[in-house]
Amino acid sequence: MKSMTSTERRQWGIGDVARRTGVTERTLRYYEELGLLAPDRDAGGRRRYDGDALDRLYRVRLLRELGTPVADLDPDADDLLALTRRYLADLDARLADLARVRERVRAVEDRLLDGDRPGDEALLDLLSGLTADEPALTRRITLLVYRDIAAGHAYLVDVLGLAPGPIGYDGDRAVHGEVHAGDGVVWLHREAPEHRMVSPLTTGTVTASLAVLVDDVDAHHARVAATGAAIDYEPTDMPYGVREYSVRDTEGHLWSFQTPLTELDEQETP
Repeated sequence: MKSMTSTERRQWGIGDVARRTGVTERTLRYYEELGLLAPDRDAGGRRRYDGDALDRLYRVRLLRELGTPVADLDPDADDLLALTRRYLADLDARLADLARVRERVRAVEDRLLDGDRPGDEALLDLLSGLTADEPALTRRITLLVYRDIAAGHAYLVDVLGLAPGPIGYDGDRAVHGEVHAGDGVVWLHREAPEHRMVSPLTTGTVTASLAVLVDDVDAHHARVAATGAAIDYEPTDMPYGVREYSVRDTEGHLWSFQTPLTELDEQETP
């Protein structure tokens, strides 16, 4: 099959890529600053992403999905096949677990159809494959209200270092966003006065704040402060057992980043 020339290959603008992938335009520019992406430019200087650029973006996103820190991203370290296989291996492991559970359930169904009671061993196997007794408490999701969800999402990812999740749009307006902070998920919600849900920009006050544990609070603070972020207070040893600093996001939400003092002591022990 004849390959397309560079002039025939389809290209996307940065807005198109952001909308289709959930990666913010600011994050795409950030990846470019890091040298991870190098989109073409049209005659007007606008970024144009072709298949090669999307290939690299996919590699970067796969590495992030596999837990690679931004500072360690190297989309050329593994070929696309190797990265995709790593991701598939994780998915296959989960599917294999489900298949084993399904087979145990099917075997019990056969016995019940024959009018036979499942044996004790079969019941124990089934119990081991069931979920916990309290499914309502399996995941924690925090919700924060933003007037400009896209800008808030970009700041949390690019400045505070949270992992990006998808952004949902209604036309050109972002109406929902998600970021990941370790084992927690934060939803960025639109202002909804009908539910008395408004941004700190509207009230001038904060009614909730988030605390996130990091490996090295001083290093995290140094990186965030270097961006010119609104630091509330510098890293401080607190009487409740953590070293902590706080920073405001684009709309005034207060974020605290902490490292337990016991972990810091262990890091300093020769």
